[in-house]
Amino acid sequence: MVHSDALVDTEAVELIDPGKGKWVHYALTAWENTWPLLCLFVLWEIVARSGIIHEALFPTVTEVAQTIVRIFNEGILMRDILSSLTRVLLGGFIACLIGTVFGLIMGTNRFAEKIIVPPLNFFLSIPGIATFPIVILFLGITETTIIVTLGFEAGLTVLVNTWMGVKSVPPNMLYAGRVLGARGWPFFRRVLFPAALPSIITGYRLGFSRAWRILVGGELLVSIGTGLGYRIFLAQDFLQIDVMYAGVLLIGVFGFLLERVALRSFEVYTVQRWGMIREL
Repeated sequence: MVHSDALVDTEAVELIDPGKGKWVHYALTAWENTWPLLCLFVLWEIVARSGIIHEALFPTVTEVAQTIVRIFNEGILMRDILSSLTRVLLGGFIACLIGTVFGLIMGTNRFAEKIIVPPLNFFLSIPGIATFPIVILFLGITETTIIVTLGFEAGLTVLVNTWMGVKSVPPNMLYAGRVLGARGWPFFRRVLFPAALPSIITGYRLGFSRAWRILVGGELLVSIGTGLGYRIFLAQDFLQIDVMYAGVLLIGVFGFLLERVALRSFEVYTVQRWGMIREL
């Protein structure tokens, strides 16, 4: 009887404040995504304090956090963060746009598929960092060089996932759409694109991850004076080990937030909400 009353009280609270349950869900989701990282940082702190690795080579998380606060107060960190985020977001936007368009064309046009697949395989075999010197020849040592290279390299990943997403749509789903009278643009909008969307979103997530990895080397090669990657390699020249770890830690944190907060939320409110993938 007590259990029943508790259930009634809970339902009454939710009726009075329907948003409360939503915020509790968000808090639990945030905790589920955060606690593994916290455990990793605790392990890092324990290993660093144990003396297994020399403290000059492996500072504690506390020391790295203090370094982050120090360079933030010096006005350096915020400029580097904004520069790196701007490059990744612009490059990622280009990648999503171009990769999605060409992936859809490849998935729906056999002739275009035959033409694009060989060059696609060729460029995928080239490390992203190797394309920077060539782009510099055409665009110079500029912001545009980094953004274009990130967009191109991440776009290859988006293109492949979009193409394979369209190709892997079950034939019976396509047949059912045509039987129900969907043709042309309505068929693409209501059947083909939603069915391929899980793979497309995966391409976005992998594409942004690839852009983050290439960014560090790109900011070193282009050397335009700002960015987390540039700061890491500059710290290496002056043997500022704590600054190096701070830069790497921040790149990981912002990459994690971009993937889990932005792209994962997009996935939850689309394909997971529609029941096309199971809840993770």
